[in-house]
Amino acid sequence: MSAPPLVVQYLYLHAPGDTYTYPSARAGGGSDARRLAARYLECAAVQAASLRFAGVACEPVLVTNLADPAAALDDHGRRVLDAIDRLGVRRLTAPYDHAPGPEVEMFYSSRYVFDAIGAVTSADDPQRAVWLVDVDCVWRDPARAFAATPEDDAIACVTIGYPPDWDVSGHTRASIGALANSAEPPPWIGGELLAGRAGALRELVATCEALDAAAPSGARLPTEEALLTYAGALGQIRFTDRSDLAGRIWTGPRHGAANPPDPKALALWHLPSEKGLSFRRAARALTRDRTTRLRADLADAGRAAHRFNLDNSTATRVRNDTWLAAQKLRSAIIERR
Repeated sequence: MSAPPLVVQYLYLHAPGDTYTYPSARAGGGSDARRLAARYLECAAVQAASLRFAGVACEPVLVTNLADPAAALDDHGRRVLDAIDRLGVRRLTAPYDHAPGPEVEMFYSSRYVFDAIGAVTSADDPQRAVWLVDVDCVWRDPARAFAATPEDDAIACVTIGYPPDWDVSGHTRASIGALANSAEPPPWIGGELLAGRAGALRELVATCEALDAAAPSGARLPTEEALLTYAGALGQIRFTDRSDLAGRIWTGPRHGAANPPDPKALALWHLPSEKGLSFRRAARALTRDRTTRLRADLADAGRAAHRFNLDNSTATRVRNDTWLAAQKLRSAIIERR
């Protein structure tokens, strides 16, 4: 009997004093590494719950760069980590060997996915199904997703429909196409999902390492998305777009993004603008072990869409704005004590 799929979340935990920028983190500024860590761990806990409550056979894993992550957390972060442990998530440690240069601040930790792949895959089991996902994701139908794991050397991913000249951390589809001498701007490979067989993912890391080492001077690719897009443009990694299964969904009234046409039909929701909002509220239910309502919401597409703000109604916006204002006031009171 084959082993169940590995579902891998990965989180690089910054040290106090690190300089970094994560625009959607809602962590109250770039100087509080503990608050940033707690924000991302809240997402990881909620994603783990969405898997566990679905009752689908899989092995959830969280990879971090610290053997004792609790030491880098505040009390709230430790409570969230305890909730993750109660959900049966296996924790692994991997150093950040694929970090970009120290001059990179925007999405500094994005390349940590390559280290996570090394931590969870083994040359002894090249056919193991592995799904690597950003922490700010919610599983709606994991069984449908796992059934679509490529059987060969292909890597399932989500492509993002950026205009050719849309700047993403210093690169565009057009600039990467020019670097690869491709006739057309290549598809932009999103970093929120990489899925395939363990052997294929290990080959992906080796390919990206070689391309990064050989990148022309002045054309470094600091994020995993840029490097993966370049590898795809060269034809050195065979990506298969599974935007029918997973999608990057921006919520709220001001994002201006082109969302998937029918988000509720997807098996996996990536919700980058819900850090510090719906993920935070759901994580609170998990830390308090009050999960009855959360379980019911995750089991129903309509209720899940409402909980995670996919239904951008006026009532939802008012509720969210009121809740955020209350949280800011609460934080201000605590800081004055």
